[in-house]
Amino acid sequence: MTELLITCVKKNTQGVIVQVGINGNIFDVKTIAEKIWSRENTYFTIANGIRVRVFALRHPSNNEPYLTTTTNLKLPNNLKYLPRCQ
Repeated sequence: MTELLITCVKKNTQGVIVQVGINGNIFDVKTIAEKIWSRENTYFTIANGIRVRVFALRHPSNNEPYLTTTTNLKLPNNLKYLPRCQ
């Protein structure tokens, strides 16, 4: 299993993360979610100097995959604060 660092994000007009940047490449959230669920790769990011794991979950209302750094909906998703991918 490979561990990869997510360094940037691309959001849609509603502010939902739709793509992430890894090693200079851009990947769709669905692709990353599938790699997490299949245990092919694990992902992390850096928040306030601390390494945090990235989880793949399904949205309760539409069942679409999304990425987050927490499984607790009351805590902030650190991915939302990453810079925008170029």
